[in-house]
Amino acid sequence: MKVTIFGAGAVGSNVAVKLASAGVAEVSVVARGAHLAAIRERGLTLIQKGTRTTVRPAHATDDPATLPPQDLVISTLKANSLSAAAPALARLRAPDAAVLFLLNGIPWWWPHGLPAGHPAAAAPVDLLDPDGALRRELGFEAALGGVVYSPNEVIEPGVVQNHTRNQYVLGEPDGSISPRLQQAHDLFAAAGVDVSMQRDLRAELLYKLVINACSNPLCALTRLTAYQRLCDPGLRELAAQVIREVMAASEAMGWKLDVDIEAETDPARIKGSRPSMLQDTLLGRPLEVEPMLGQMQVLARSVGVPTPALDTITVLLRGLDLHLRRAGAPDPAAIEPVVR
Repeated sequence: MKVTIFGAGAVGSNVAVKLASAGVAEVSVVARGAHLAAIRERGLTLIQKGTRTTVRPAHATDDPATLPPQDLVISTLKANSLSAAAPALARLRAPDAAVLFLLNGIPWWWPHGLPAGHPAAAAPVDLLDPDGALRRELGFEAALGGVVYSPNEVIEPGVVQNHTRNQYVLGEPDGSISPRLQQAHDLFAAAGVDVSMQRDLRAELLYKLVINACSNPLCALTRLTAYQRLCDPGLRELAAQVIREVMAASEAMGWKLDVDIEAETDPARIKGSRPSMLQDTLLGRPLEVEPMLGQMQVLARSVGVPTPALDTITVLLRGLDLHLRRAGAPDPAAIEPVVR
């Protein structure tokens, strides 16, 4: 089985090492820059629980057109990079092969597979696929969904470190347990990865979004770590309000989420980690504003749920994202490594 990790950064490199070291597939990676150069020269290394595992992918490239057709493409690109990559993703697929999207926030395939008349089906997803490239080049039918619980960090080019857990939840947009979903699940499981299948993957996506939406944006806007943010009473209450708004919108769409707000805003349960959006801010990278906040705002409005806290934070974060895009990325060597 030929498998390509498209966008082999921190999470993607973790998956690549797991699959390749277990010998369950012929694994290729699409990466770039110094990380790609190091993979080509020394291989790709994952450090997990004190153990170093190094593999040499079958192919390591920044040009996916050089790869043969793939039986499974695993995209770990950030959502704001997907539209530009749509043609390459489409060309890389073997006939009828799936693209497994491991994403934060609301995914671009969100309305696909929902029953007609479902409260969450009518809202537009133009923020997630603004020029329609993903729908045009791939089509909804190509997509498998995934939720990742795996904090990783590229500590040097070619070397990734996993922090704490490494868990994946996979699902079909239409809620079926299809042969291709079972195949992807079995591939991860054969590599020793903690993986499960979920018929209602949107419930899992919304649950993780509740946590991301109250943490990532506030850390990015304040430059505070997750722990530092929750030590401030005002920011802690603002985070709680965002959680309440996302939960209310989710329930109006048909998903009642079981989230302990006190626990999620308790600084005692969180170490000094830097969420991904804070990492991107420090590195001068574009932010995943729309999948994390903007699309949730659209969905909430479509079911008549007011979101004043989310509305304000979304405006501010779009402003920060605009600044970062105009300023360009600083020299990564001048910034200390951060947990991814």
